[in-house]
Amino acid sequence: MKRGTTAGILAGVIVLFGCLTGYFTLAGPPQPANTALVDVAATNAVTDQVGRAIRTVFSYDPSRLDQTAQAAGEVLTGAAMDQYNSLFGKAKDNAIATQQVLTTAVRSIGVIDMHDDAARLLVFVDRQLVQGDKHESAVAQLIVHAARSGDTWKITEIQVL
Repeated sequence: MKRGTTAGILAGVIVLFGCLTGYFTLAGPPQPANTALVDVAATNAVTDQVGRAIRTVFSYDPSRLDQTAQAAGEVLTGAAMDQYNSLFGKAKDNAIATQQVLTTAVRSIGVIDMHDDAARLLVFVDRQLVQGDKHESAVAQLIVHAARSGDTWKITEIQVL
């Protein structure tokens, strides 16, 4: 083989490796499809905000029903707001008539998956209903869909399991 041909091949290989190095340096590592476990800040933000929203919106006292409805408007959107309005209308009438107080506590919450500005969470809640001397307790499991707008997560859909 000629000396010029060997030098040309070697120069081509060096240029190829240089281009590949530049590409992989600029492109960076691929982002995971589900960022729930790797984006700790976003995972903490969505679990904190959705947990507070569930506690606030699904707890009510007959003397503060307007405040509860206002809070729902701030943390729910889309199908979740429609679901809430459908259920809250009935619960509001019943709460006023019977003077019942409902307290919802989030016992456990975890992010199933998170992609960009959307998350799906599994939420375990404990509900305490007090009506005079009568006390009832119930548990529920929810799949909650949330969307992020800026730094705020809003609930977009709720599924009772």
